[in-house]
Amino acid sequence: MSSYFFDTSALIKRYHREPGSEWVMATCNSRIRSRFFISHVAYVESVAAFRRLGRINGYHHSFVETMIQSFRRDFALSDPARPKPRHVIIPVSSGILDLAASLCDTYWQARPAPLRSLDAIQLACGITASRLTTDTFQFVTSDIRLGSIVPAEGLATVNPMFTSPP
Repeated sequence: MSSYFFDTSALIKRYHREPGSEWVMATCNSRIRSRFFISHVAYVESVAAFRRLGRINGYHHSFVETMIQSFRRDFALSDPARPKPRHVIIPVSSGILDLAASLCDTYWQARPAPLRSLDAIQLACGITASRLTTDTFQFVTSDIRLGSIVPAEGLATVNPMFTSPP
């Protein structure tokens, strides 16, 4: 079995058709049972991203609401009390924030750019998720800057924009 951590830049491709959506949808809809981890902060980031996409692209309000409601439904289906949660949600705890701050200290001079605060939280959640599984683990991001830092933390990374569907 494989496990994946999706940061928000990759996760929204499941709900909004854009480059990389084909890989994300094929991976998430695969008949092969995989575990999907996301950060709790993805809830806020995703809603903001859908609103931004609607504003930038001039989408009708109902289209944006449909994307948001689909995402919220999947998030609700990620309740750990469910027999098969859609995602494993990594909570943003004080330990995650401490790790994120440490990552910011480590990568403040990273190229092509330093690690940003929310990306540090995403990476800290991804590192934590990788410790919760013995499966093959991949950190999925469409963020070029974050994707350039992830391997330095010993995690395999996938950018769905540049990867063929499974």
